[in-house]
Amino acid sequence: MTFQGKFWLWAAIAFGAAAIAGVVIGKTVPASGGVENPALVLPMLLMVVALVSAATWVWWQKTDDIQQQGQLISWWWGGTFGALAMLVVLVVMTGRHSEISLGATYLFLAEFAGFAVVWCVWKLRGRGPAE
Repeated sequence: MTFQGKFWLWAAIAFGAAAIAGVVIGKTVPASGGVENPALVLPMLLMVVALVSAATWVWWQKTDDIQQQGQLISWWWGGTFGALAMLVVLVVMTGRHSEISLGATYLFLAEFAGFAVVWCVWKLRGRGPAE
């Protein structure tokens, strides 16, 4: 199989895994309220997230440096401004203290926390000045 064929195969596997994870999570977690047994459901769903991440990691390893930079820049700038714009829309349309506005705020804070952890690991590994 060619490199391009392997790349698209792993891309399909990663996106397929994400779609399956969405279905599993959608069928497991009720639309309102929490689950009845979070001690059982939470580890199971975190395992689904880990499997999706593993499939995505394999795809990431198949991409070249230019593709990786394009993905990183697109996700950083597009994701950051898209999330901020949606947060403003939600606050204006539903109010500052609505459940959806607070949920979006918590999600954005979690994204920032994830960014901060990965950035600190990257910096501590001494990769900052070399790149």
